[in-house]
Amino acid sequence: MTWLMNVYSQIRRKWLWICLAFAILFMNVFSLANLTNKPGVWYDEGINIELARNFAEFGKLDLITEPLTFTGYGALIGSTGYPVTLPLALFFKIFGFGFAQARIYMLLWMNLALFAAFLFVKKRWGTGAAAAAVLLFVTFPPFYGNGRSVMGEIPGFVFMLWFLDWFLSGKKLWLAGIFLGLAVISKPSIFVFLIPATAILLALNRKDFIKKVFQLGAGSLIPFVVWVGIYADHAFSRNTWLNLKDHFANPYKEAGFSSAMNIKNNLLAFFQTPTLVYFLLLFVIIAAAGFLGREFFRRNRFFLILAGFYGLFSLFYFLKSLGYLRYLIAAQLLILIFLEPSLRVLENRFLPNKKIHLTAVILSLLILFQLGYLFTRAKLFYSSREERVFQYVERNFPESTVGVINIPPIASLIPPDKRFQTISSYGLRGVGENPLLREENRLPGVIILDSREPLEDKYVDILKRFYGLVAAIDGDTLIYKKN
Repeated sequence: MTWLMNVYSQIRRKWLWICLAFAILFMNVFSLANLTNKPGVWYDEGINIELARNFAEFGKLDLITEPLTFTGYGALIGSTGYPVTLPLALFFKIFGFGFAQARIYMLLWMNLALFAAFLFVKKRWGTGAAAAAVLLFVTFPPFYGNGRSVMGEIPGFVFMLWFLDWFLSGKKLWLAGIFLGLAVISKPSIFVFLIPATAILLALNRKDFIKKVFQLGAGSLIPFVVWVGIYADHAFSRNTWLNLKDHFANPYKEAGFSSAMNIKNNLLAFFQTPTLVYFLLLFVIIAAAGFLGREFFRRNRFFLILAGFYGLFSLFYFLKSLGYLRYLIAAQLLILIFLEPSLRVLENRFLPNKKIHLTAVILSLLILFQLGYLFTRAKLFYSSREERVFQYVERNFPESTVGVINIPPIASLIPPDKRFQTISSYGLRGVGENPLLREENRLPGVIILDSREPLEDKYVDILKRFYGLVAAIDGDTLIYKKN
């Protein structure tokens, strides 16, 4: 019995670390079970995968629109920056190219995010708060939806935590600046709001304002200089910066959506969106703790103020968008980080002579709720279409050139010396000539298109004249062979 008591005693002392190990194991097993098809590889992700592949094979962070020919506009392509795509290119160099390799690479980022969050929270509020944050992360469906995809949300969040860690410590602000720059470049549409939020906090604090701004700015300049080096041919072009400015102001302008229209629609749908209502309730808990817990606010005021302004800016950008919740992912994860210490503040205030640990009860219920939602109602769309289309083409037309019309994930799989493609989406209009516009003797041997995107009559006529339909994958991805 003695050894059993010793084991029990060890488990009691280490149970929070056991929770961390269990959370990491759960996340990896759950992710590996549907690595490349849940969520399926989607539009923007396909662009990022091709950018990494092209850099691994040719040293160019750009897209190929016809065999071995680059657009020359790599600086304007893709919503995810080089801190994500360059390491992926190295991963492809070492382990080979494929969707599985790309998703395993992102799974490494997800593991890093859990470790970074655990250490960040542990330093401020202890192991219990850190374990709670990690358990909330691994049961939160968008953590997988955003994390598995080759996008900049989770890598940027890792850089954000490292920035916050150094910035809030007040030491080596130049290093905090480097992580700030890496976060912003990883996913500008999400993490650029760290810049005004940090500036407001420094202005409110006022102490050594100029010195701190200079140190942060000097550090942030380093990742930007690397970006300039990668895109040296276009980084100093006035058109590049005008295009970036227009895209950030409203990437949906060319599609006929105004910011005012989007804000109105998103506000009307706000309380009909369960995720937004859920996080609004969690935010109320944190706000109440900050208002009622003076000591809690005093100790964490810089973090609370910075996170608050960042959240407001992110919310405004979300409202301007077409309702993409991924713009709020970093703010949501920050709320989950604050939740355990906030609940503890409220519990100590209202239940000073507690007989039960209400914070633990509430967190357990929330974790179970998120876990149930993850397995039953989470909208992690399933698709293996892209790989099946590529396998069909490889099996039946191994020597043919292939033209892909506005399906970047499929185009990323086509060998670069056989790849034609055109891309046209919000903020990225008409990249590459439509393969069907080429001269008759230079038309691709195979054309792949999505039937849900109607073709103009001139393209339909060319298809009828020179091509025959040979397959329809999932009913909407059509494969044509040249007659």
